[in-house]
Formats: sequence, C-alpha cells, structure tokens
Amino acid sequence: MLDFWYSARCTRQIKLMICITTCAVIYYASTFAKLDRIYIGISLAIGMLSHVLHTVALKLPKQNSYKEGFTRLNLFIPLIALITLIGVLPQQHKIALGVQYVGFSMLGLFIVSIYANRAKRFED
Repeated sequence: MLDFWYSARCTRQIKLMICITTCAVIYYASTFAKLDRIYIGISLAIGMLSHVLHTVALKLPKQNSYKEGFTRLNLFIPLIALITLIGVLPQQHKIALGVQYVGFSMLGLFIVSIYANRAKRFED
C-alpha cells in the first residue's frame, strides 16, 4: 500500500479521495463512540513515524546492509504499535474505536507525506 501511495500512479485526486473517505469512515465510527484525545495523538504519531521510516528506507542505497532492516521496521513497528494500543482500548465499542484509531494513523501518514511531497511555491 505504501508503495502505491508514494508512486507517481497515485495522483493528487486519488490522494484527496482517499483522505476524504478516511475522514468519512472516522466520522461514521465516531457516532458510536468517541476516541479519547490521547489515543488520537498517539495514532497520528504512529502514522507520522511510518512516513519517517519509509523515507529513511527509501534514501538508503540498495547495497546498504541496513536497507532490509529499515524495510522490516517500517512494517512491524507501526503494526505492533497499532495492535498493542487497540488491545488497550475499552471493551465497549472496541470495533468503532479501533476503526477510528487506524483511521487517524492513516491520516497522520497522509498529511505528513502530502506535505513532504508538495510542490515548492517559490525558489530561494
């Protein structure tokens, strides 16, 4: 999924549609139960961390011995963090809270990656 998100095939329109759909799913899930602010902040940070790990893995040359490790870190650290924190969520409405949690982590990734790859307005 990240390979498609960072590829040239994923246009600005597709990214916008994905962001709007994610926000709509989060809004729908919030009608059942509201996610606490601390969990929102943590999930946004996990999404941002995912972007940072992916960009570091892309910048490493293919011959570097750490490339494989960063690729695995990019997959496992956000996944383990999401699974751990979904396990900590309250039992009542756990599915709705989990959907919001995953959605906010996706939004964290989307916002940071879109901002990092934006076109520069002015040349200095």
